[in-house]
Amino acid sequence: MSPVLDLLATALFATAATWTALRARRGTDAALPLGLAFVAVASVLRVPAVAELLKTHAPGGTHEVAKHVALVAGCLFVGVWAYSTTTGHAPRTRYVALAAGLVGAVMVALAVASGPWTTLDLDAQASGRPLMWVYRALYYGAFVAATATFAVSCVRTRSRRPVRLRWGMDVAAAGAVVAMVWAVVSFVAALLHEPGSAEPYLVLGVRTRYLVLAASVLLTVGIVGQLASSAAFARERRRDLGHLHAFVLATVGGGGIPGSSAAVDEYHRTIEIFDGLAALALHSRRDDVDHVRVAVPGSPREVILAYQLQLAATRRARGDAPSVDPGGWAGVVADGAGPRGSPRRRRARSPAWRSSPARASADGCSSTTGWASS
Repeated sequence: MSPVLDLLATALFATAATWTALRARRGTDAALPLGLAFVAVASVLRVPAVAELLKTHAPGGTHEVAKHVALVAGCLFVGVWAYSTTTGHAPRTRYVALAAGLVGAVMVALAVASGPWTTLDLDAQASGRPLMWVYRALYYGAFVAATATFAVSCVRTRSRRPVRLRWGMDVAAAGAVVAMVWAVVSFVAALLHEPGSAEPYLVLGVRTRYLVLAASVLLTVGIVGQLASSAAFARERRRDLGHLHAFVLATVGGGGIPGSSAAVDEYHRTIEIFDGLAALALHSRRDDVDHVRVAVPGSPREVILAYQLQLAATRRARGDAPSVDPGGWAGVVADGAGPRGSPRRRRARSPAWRSSPARASADGCSSTTGWASS
């Protein structure tokens, strides 16, 4: 049964690593597939056939140390990915690789200095080798720190997200907790291991391979599920913004400036939407919200905003004067006070944007469409 479980864990992590690598679009996206790939390597090294091959053709202890180093490196990459996803602060991938390489190099140096080793489990040979206590502390400490960072990052912002955008992270956090339980159980088993015994010590009769399988299933299902749900939500959001953009262009006019790439087109569309909303906001009224709440009790925010947009568009088309008491959303898109001003302020502070050839065309959105004077 054990080889089947090890192969299943390997397949789960390898599939997740491949899928996330194909979805990576930026350099910061590389942390997740790299981490999953390292964990997949560690899972491969647990497969009996692979373990026996290394034990036969590689120096004693190589199999165990390689498995430990790969697992720690993978957890560091995945933990950093989760932290950057939930906080917006993404360390450079090369810095994470440097940290993982440094930890791995120290572990290898400690193992070499504590040698020579046979093909038995390291725990069965660690007695009388004081440097192995440092090795264990570094191994389990780095693993728990990275896994705890992952778990905390997964639940940090869950209260601010709908269920469809947090269930994957919740499942992955559960997997991280199981992984930490595995680390604690394994560390205690190493402490209580009887010197010279080839059999691992079972803490409370728990076999760690089942904890490994549970953590593997929860982590991979959670991470892939989170990414799939986020991608589906992003597609829906782009579709909704497309409808809003079409409505704003039909109501206010202008637009249609071609960009040099899809990213520039999307930036143009965002500016055009904000400028159009700012123009319509001038014709909104504060009591519009009360009218829709009376007509349709319990209306969600999206329905209320759609009603406000339609009323403002109708008033603007009739040539009505701007409202003396605009609705609450008028302040949000007012010039210089919210989203309408924010894109310009952000790009004005960006040296990359100031030197970009797309600056002139994007900056000309308002003047070309005439929204700024509306």
